[in-house]
Amino acid sequence: MRTRQVLIIILIFIIICVIAIVSSISYQAGVDYGESNAEEIRAKKAISIDSKESKKYTPAKYFINELTPIKVKSSGRVIAGKLISLSSEVQGKLQSNIILKKGTKFKKGELIFSIQNKDAQLMLAARKSNYLSSWVKCLPDLATDHSNEYDKWNAFFKSINVDEPLPTIPNFTTAKEKNFIISRNLLSEYLNIRSDEFKLTKYKQYAPFNGSIVESYSDDGAVINPGSPIIQIFRTNQLEIEIPLSLSFMKSIKTGSTVSLNNMDDRFEGIVTRKGEFINPATQSIPIYVKPINYEQLYFGMYVDATFEFQNTKKAVKLPREAIFGNNLIYTINADSLLITKTIEIQSREEKSVIVSNLKDSTLIATEAIVNAKEGMKITPIIE
Repeated sequence: MRTRQVLIIILIFIIICVIAIVSSISYQAGVDYGESNAEEIRAKKAISIDSKESKKYTPAKYFINELTPIKVKSSGRVIAGKLISLSSEVQGKLQSNIILKKGTKFKKGELIFSIQNKDAQLMLAARKSNYLSSWVKCLPDLATDHSNEYDKWNAFFKSINVDEPLPTIPNFTTAKEKNFIISRNLLSEYLNIRSDEFKLTKYKQYAPFNGSIVESYSDDGAVINPGSPIIQIFRTNQLEIEIPLSLSFMKSIKTGSTVSLNNMDDRFEGIVTRKGEFINPATQSIPIYVKPINYEQLYFGMYVDATFEFQNTKKAVKLPREAIFGNNLIYTINADSLLITKTIEIQSREEKSVIVSNLKDSTLIATEAIVNAKEGMKITPIIE
């Protein structure tokens, strides 16, 4: 039994020695080969690396500065050409001929609402009655002292009706006649009554144009005080579009120029009617106001896309959007076929391109994104 264990141990020892000798011989052979063939191995690795690097291709193009039409896209909100709030100038109970709610439409000249004016009518009639009494007392003296002028004043007196507006007062012929009428307070009372008649017209509000109600602040039957807002209305056939644009484009956009507009799938045109003279502090933009041409499918408050197109006054380069990364960076390719990062100055952005102003003529630029690109990387350009 003991003899068998000894044999097994001796056998294991012999195997380990053989493995150690073979490993030592193999290692030494590898070292000797590496030392004798080092230059050849390095050359193969260099060829392999060069082969991998030579496989980096990118489309590229030489660009030249030229006068390029600029397209500027923005969006704006449809606003009312006329938007007014109707308030009451008198006191009384509100009576409406239409529903005083948002969305209610009305036509020009239609009675929108009125204030109950029975008391005011009766008070005005009473005042006219007193005015007639004053004339009754003065007519005999007028016939005696101013017989030549009596007929015209008597005709004026007879034409007065307490339920109708006062007729036009006759002109004075002489200073004596004028002093007589004024001294009896007939002229001042006439003007006071005319003032009350004008106030009576404020009890009814007629539509100043074809429009619709935007906001409602009161309802039928409410007691209204002077100055109380009742409704806000806008003119439905006089809409315009307010479009914010950068200050840099203000010199290029002219009043009367045409603008391409887009509402969902509908395309139509508009005309620039005016430019704002103030800047929005939040966006640093200036509003442009555009009137749509022959298009009626607009609604107050909706948004519309707009495209302004005008000729650039400075030469620039038009680059594809795919050439830009990091907002304002591109890759140029120098004479040694190395990538160089450059910061660009973008004048405007279009759907598939951008207008750049700080590039030299005949600059070779990579026109597409490069995978794992980095500064100084060797590239093989495919010239377009």
